Amino acid sequence: FHRQFLVNPDSRKFIAEANLRAFVPCGGFKDTINAENVRAFAAVFKELRVIVEGANVFFDDTAREVLAAETPIRQIRDSSANKGGVTSSSIAEVLTAFLLGEEYDKVLVRNAAARSDLIRAVFDLIARNAAAEARMLLALHARTKTPLYRLSVQTSEQLLALQERLYGSLDALLKRREIVEAVLRAYVPGALVERLGLA
Repeated sequence: FHRQFLVNPDSRKFIAEANLRAFVPCGGFKDTINAENVRAFAAVFKELRVIVEGANVFFDDTAREVLAAETPIRQIRDSSANKGGVTSSSIAEVLTAFLLGEEYDKVLVRNAAARSDLIRAVFDLIARNAAAEARMLLALHARTKTPLYRLSVQTSEQLLALQERLYGSLDALLKRREIVEAVLRAYVPGALVERLGLA
């Protein structure tokens, strides 16, 4: 399916009938759409206006470049689109297990209300961050005409550079209680803050 249907001219009639405007690949093989087959893909999916790469680097960079230059499709790269998955696993599982320690099983496995509160709080955090990044990427795209997928890469690189700078200043930052509390309130789900406090 991944290697044939998406680029096969015989698939065009089905895609045209479906009038697909958005494509959200959330699995499959790395570089399924690549330099050799991207134009065939674009010919099959003529109605597409948005591609949101859910996971697994479905498009290679050459394919992204061709789509940006030769089609009206706006493409959000997986490095932006899949941050919700990263947030969910890192906050809902890793951070929660670290903060709750021995209480994890009691609080989240056996307490349906606490689990539901945490899930809701993580979804709210993901939605807020995703909306903020989408607004930023679309505003930058409108101003610079840089393809969205390139802006996504630049954003990720800038976030990693900022992270390195913050690590270099961590001792000084940790002494500023107002900064620490603001970061905790912004990024730790409220359900955990309420249960554990900020101390």
